[in-house]
Amino acid sequence: MKYKIVLLLTASLLFTACNKGEVTPSLDASIYGAKLSSLEKITALTNSFVEKELYAKKPIFPKKPLQPKVPKAKELTKGKYEKKSDFKLRIQKEKIKRIERIKSMEKEYAKKVKQYNSEVKRLTDNFNNDLAKKKPHLKTITLNAMQKAYAVVYGTPYLEDSLKYDAENETFYGVIKSTKGDFREKVSFHVPIEKAPKFEENIKNVKPRLVFKYEDEKLILSEVTLTNSNLTYNAMLNSQNYKDKKIVVAINNGSLNLPASPLLSSSLDVSSADYAIGAINYSKDPEIAALQKQKYLLEKNARDKKSSLERAKKLKAQREALEAQIALLQDTKGGVDDIGILLKKSQAQKIDKKKWLFIVAIENYEYTDPVAYSANSASRFKAVMQKRLGIAEKNTRTLVNTGATSGKISYKLEDMLAHVKKGDTIYFYYSGHGIPVPSEKNAPYLLAQDMSPKYVADDARFKLQNIYKSLSNSKATKVIAFVDSCFSGGTDNQALIKGVAATRIKAKKVTFDKKKMIVLSAGSGTQYSNKYDAKSNRLFSYYVMRGLIKNNTDLDRLYTYVKSNVQEKSYEMGASYEQVPVYDGNIKMGI
Repeated sequence: MKYKIVLLLTASLLFTACNKGEVTPSLDASIYGAKLSSLEKITALTNSFVEKELYAKKPIFPKKPLQPKVPKAKELTKGKYEKKSDFKLRIQKEKIKRIERIKSMEKEYAKKVKQYNSEVKRLTDNFNNDLAKKKPHLKTITLNAMQKAYAVVYGTPYLEDSLKYDAENETFYGVIKSTKGDFREKVSFHVPIEKAPKFEENIKNVKPRLVFKYEDEKLILSEVTLTNSNLTYNAMLNSQNYKDKKIVVAINNGSLNLPASPLLSSSLDVSSADYAIGAINYSKDPEIAALQKQKYLLEKNARDKKSSLERAKKLKAQREALEAQIALLQDTKGGVDDIGILLKKSQAQKIDKKKWLFIVAIENYEYTDPVAYSANSASRFKAVMQKRLGIAEKNTRTLVNTGATSGKISYKLEDMLAHVKKGDTIYFYYSGHGIPVPSEKNAPYLLAQDMSPKYVADDARFKLQNIYKSLSNSKATKVIAFVDSCFSGGTDNQALIKGVAATRIKAKKVTFDKKKMIVLSAGSGTQYSNKYDAKSNRLFSYYVMRGLIKNNTDLDRLYTYVKSNVQEKSYEMGASYEQVPVYDGNIKMGI
């Protein structure tokens, strides 16, 4: 199966000329086999710039120590003049010598393995640390690469001198071109009639500034400004030109994954797939353009009618509201947590005193790696559940980060269950690390904020079997659990249990009363649970919340919606991020 990796970028891209003297890759036709179009040149240049910026020298691992072979056993023959007792004594001595020799070989091999593992870990950590320094800047690196590529291919933008002026509306109509390539865009901009002649007279001094955004797999021209004689004019994108120009930027420079060692796996954090940006469509954003047009018409209305002060205030308020909408689209469209916006539009349900909500979410652990966005997902989940299912605040227990220590979780859960009555429904939510314990046949445990993965089995209260048992054995008639955690030894495609590197563990199956309880889990088998950077949430939690906002009555439909969306989004992240939510229990129960 072919997987598509898309890096969503929301920052702005400024189209300016490239720095003088900077060396750019050759785009000679003899290299690529044919004459390149402007968009193909941008593709090739972006490829090269990103690859160069992310380059890190791969480590050379030492040779693996050879496993020693057991020495051939020595054959002993009883001597002609040797008593059986003496022969047995001699046999015993030889056995002892052989055992000592084998132990010595084992000790020597163990020493070599330790040295080898130590060196592999050092080299791998150094490599990962080198890449880790660059990884947070992938968005900036990619945007800068695009900016350079546009500047190299298109050169410097300029305003063509064949301007048309609409005196009635005090508006210029013109075309922005570039010193190289085939860049051409129509624009219109307001210049007061008394300043229009001087503007056109100094047209050669006009400096266009084009701002692009990259979001939802589109490179969008979102803003045009023109500077002339220290005055800046905002140009309006002509709304009739919405034809997409497709730019394919597929960065494939080979995998950075190193060969796994049977002694200690080398786990590298970044592969070429992490910065492949897939297919890009170039267009102007029709939604932003439409809002800009509304803003312009309002301003024109105010000028032409010379309305009263009250009317002017009203128009100003409308204009400011439109500007806020434009800013929101430019700054946040497609790249932020939108659960709050979606929830605001949804219908609130009447408070039901028979419903209980127990939330545990740990983003920052005391003794291990964090779980990105767990705290935010917990906060959003609480709001969604309370509004869409009518759960009262007094029936809600929320334990996040330092509020989710082992003692607090145990006490709060016990206290809540003591108040639950027959006919009640419990909703249980967990977002954090899940730990399989090898010494207990990979029995899964929840990890409290103050617990170490190494000693998690010391507290049986957090064994998943015992957590589910306490819930399903309660007086509640229904128990619905949402577990945004995997139990494969890692989270966000990163190993958690020291010593197993990237190895994924299949957790032991957990049993509970499946007539009255259902568990919807983030992933199956050896899969990891993923974060969803584009929405600042856990991937599973995000689609559970969206599903609950859309539908708050049918568990079967909710699961189908969550599964299809999480599976599809994880495929886009890459093969190693595959995540398919599963359920266990009574799917026919109502939410």
